[in-house]
Amino acid sequence: MLKNTVIILNFTIVLMISLASQVVAQETAQQILREGSRYQAIDDTSDRAAEAYQQLIRTHPKSAEAEPAQFFLGAYYSRKFYIIETKNNVQDWGSLNRAEQELYAYLAKYPNGLYVADAYHTLALSALRRGYWDNARKLWLQMREVAPKDRKVYIYRVTWSTYSEDVIRGYCDTVGLADVSLYMLDKRLSFDQLVSGITNWARGQCQSPAAAK
Repeated sequence: MLKNTVIILNFTIVLMISLASQVVAQETAQQILREGSRYQAIDDTSDRAAEAYQQLIRTHPKSAEAEPAQFFLGAYYSRKFYIIETKNNVQDWGSLNRAEQELYAYLAKYPNGLYVADAYHTLALSALRRGYWDNARKLWLQMREVAPKDRKVYIYRVTWSTYSEDVIRGYCDTVGLADVSLYMLDKRLSFDQLVSGITNWARGQCQSPAAAK
């Protein structure tokens, strides 16, 4: 009887320690994700956001935060490209290459993830920025196909700009966003014209986070 009690007590202690460790690990992962997001939100291009996301992916690969970290890593490098291009008139293709690499890695790791449509949309814009019209079309069509499992795409800005009126900060219907992007692509608009057209569409069609709930 005493032996059984000791075994149960030891098991309970081990379980409590394990649960406590999991809680600490989750809190650490959340803290790292917030750190990366904070740098990204202030348009930092020193790669501190990327370093935070990479640390999280490396040290907490099975955490719930690893998925957003992988997507945000790709989104960071995409954002970095447009910031540097807009501010310095320099095309940092290395950052765009890295953005594509990380976003494709996200799609491979999380084919049913929370940001699948967002990844396809960002990749389509990258392809179009390079002048790869057929690739952009393929990616927007793939985005449309994944709409049943990811119905909304969050847009802060379509691409980075210095104009406050370009801020959307809303959730866009995946099918609607894909369709309007493909429609504008068929019109053979320039990259800047297409971004402007999507921005104008998004102002009236995309809902704020509060309204989208």
